[in-house]
Amino acid sequence: RKLRKPEMAASRCARLSWTLPRFTQQPGCRKLASSLGLFSCRMVHAEAKHPSHSDDQVLLLCAAAGAVAISIFADSRKPASCYFETSPQGDIDRLKRWSRIFWNLPAGVSPAFHEPEVSPFLEKHLARWTAGMASPNKAKEAPKILVPLCGKTIDMPYLCELGYGVVGIEGVQRGILEFKAEHQIRVKGMKSRTVMSKDIEGWREGTAFLPEKQFRGARNGSAFKTGDQGLGYYTESPAVWRGKVNLGKRHSPLHIIEGDMFDVTPDLVAASTFATDGRFDLIYDKDALVALPPDSWDQYVQRLSSLLRVGGRILLVGVQYDQKKAPYDRKRYNPPPFSVSKETISRLFPEHSWSVALLETEPCSDEYVARLPTFKKEGIQVRDVVFLIEKKREGRSSGGPVTALAAG
Repeated sequence: RKLRKPEMAASRCARLSWTLPRFTQQPGCRKLASSLGLFSCRMVHAEAKHPSHSDDQVLLLCAAAGAVAISIFADSRKPASCYFETSPQGDIDRLKRWSRIFWNLPAGVSPAFHEPEVSPFLEKHLARWTAGMASPNKAKEAPKILVPLCGKTIDMPYLCELGYGVVGIEGVQRGILEFKAEHQIRVKGMKSRTVMSKDIEGWREGTAFLPEKQFRGARNGSAFKTGDQGLGYYTESPAVWRGKVNLGKRHSPLHIIEGDMFDVTPDLVAASTFATDGRFDLIYDKDALVALPPDSWDQYVQRLSSLLRVGGRILLVGVQYDQKKAPYDRKRYNPPPFSVSKETISRLFPEHSWSVALLETEPCSDEYVARLPTFKKEGIQVRDVVFLIEKKREGRSSGGPVTALAAG
């Protein structure tokens, strides 16, 4: 519908400048949307002074301002939509933020979430977590432990030295390279990465190649380059780093899958690591769940469930605080970590398939809070929470729906 009078266009743009700030929830978006509305009003006033401008031009300007503001609105809704990014091809990149913000540090500087010592919660609750499992010193095949979002944690070689086989999953290569360098005396054989690719027969070792004469946009896990097979896309991830921790006359395997946790399946685990059945006896989640936006927790838990055998257990360590005092803002360093409650854990792991026990909760150390700028600045009280979760049977992993997560 055409705007018949400049006054009508001015009126609608004025209403737009008042409405847009109410739509957007993030502070930066409020200012930009308001500015767009004000800009539209000024242009309409200019049109009134210059009658040569047509009504269609005024309408186009208003529509453009509105479209931009709507795109801002879509990008400012839920944490996951700002946390993850989507390529023009539709691929979801869940690793870019971690690489660009939390691992983009000078050489020799570790991320704030990294702890240089073995977790006291792991040491304290190890016996209960592993109770009834085969003794790693007596069984032919030691219990297998999965460590999602492992970073360069010292907890992995610690568990290997106790006799367990460990598989870590990490999406940022720098974390794996630093792990290698810092534990080269304890962890042997982790010299290079083996790229994994998938074809109609399943996962296999080796690089897949897609010929292309020109660059057609970035693709997750692939690089556009000229290689042995010519110009095109070559897969670079997922990949696996295989090492071991020597224990006298025997050793414990320690493998790290380099890739997106949400893309790791039992088939990939079976093809790339020592866990040839693709399942684990134990999962050690140390601040992994709370590192992800809550909108993605249902999907994350279903991924964990697919990798854990019935009777297996999860030791989950997270934090709890008043999330309203630290709402998600992509411009700030924190959160993550996000807050998780007993009620949320019970929803994610419903009682018909899981048993959930809260092992302990206590205030976080001042040293830990000091590493989290937002919490320190706002004086937010943060508590550690530790849960023991056991899988009773196969079934739905959570009460909520699983949705594809992408950026707005």
